Amino acid sequence: MPAIHSDEPRDPAQSAASSRPTPIAGRRRRIAWAVVGLVVVFVLGLSVFGIVARKPCASCHDLGAFRAQTQASPHASVDCRRCHMAPGALGQVAFALQRPLHVYVAQARTTDRDAAGVPDARCRECHSKEIQGVITSNGIRLNHTSCSVGASCSDCHSSIAHGSATLWVRSYDMDVCLECHLKSGKVQCNLCHEGRDTAARVKFGAFAVTHGPKWKTTHAMGDTTTCTVCHQARDCVECHGVGVPHEANFVEAHSLYADQADERCGSCHEDTFCTGCHGMQMPHPAGFTRRHTSLAASQPDQCKRCHEDSDCTNCHVMHVHPGGAVGMATTQGGGQ
Repeated sequence: MPAIHSDEPRDPAQSAASSRPTPIAGRRRRIAWAVVGLVVVFVLGLSVFGIVARKPCASCHDLGAFRAQTQASPHASVDCRRCHMAPGALGQVAFALQRPLHVYVAQARTTDRDAAGVPDARCRECHSKEIQGVITSNGIRLNHTSCSVGASCSDCHSSIAHGSATLWVRSYDMDVCLECHLKSGKVQCNLCHEGRDTAARVKFGAFAVTHGPKWKTTHAMGDTTTCTVCHQARDCVECHGVGVPHEANFVEAHSLYADQADERCGSCHEDTFCTGCHGMQMPHPAGFTRRHTSLAASQPDQCKRCHEDSDCTNCHVMHVHPGGAVGMATTQGGGQ
């Protein structure tokens, strides 16, 4: 049976009644808002506690190795908030709002590093005099004005308050220092080192690994461009052959070394290290010249990774025209 449509106007009162929320829907909405309100109050309560409590961080962090390392540090008597909370009223508010998130969200190890951050302004409140001019500490002579440009205090001193219990340890390192010193040519040892012999200088930072008991297998894990500051290049060549340590432009020059009779690329690199870039066996094996034409025809882009067009024409033109007649004017065949 077809539907019957009525053209009679609907009662406005009935329309309003049908759009009015039911008592059950209104009750659910009020419950939802009440839950949201309780959560907000709870978070704000924890935030206020984070500001006024004597040691709000100690309930979780003052345990085990972390406690022992902290108590043994120069900052043992410093309140956590003195370093980890940004200065000023806004810093207190931000700290208060972040603490509940750090306590609960960071259990998944997603925000630990951010939560552990120490603003540089906090360090300068106590150490402004120590970073002026040249200072000597732990046998290192340093000028923060020139050596810490663009760096944060925690880039070199992340473990100063919690020792080895710090999850992400960062410290000053001679390889980092040499990035600037090599450019300026100021690489004299006594320019920075004071009161420590050579053996003591390599027991800190990355050098403790690259110059440690297993140095034969770990020494290349550092920055090899800095080796010759202390070592003679021939010290490397004895084991690795020519071209080691690699200079800054080694990628452009490495083919010259790889083609020499005393090359020993395999002492550090596997064959896949070469083929990964070149797409074929490198250096070219014996007999490669006789069969390279088919490879050049099928993989021209591979060749151009290393070769210029002149590398082909210089050889092929001399074979086809051994007299060097290419491009020379001639009157044969009716030419002028």
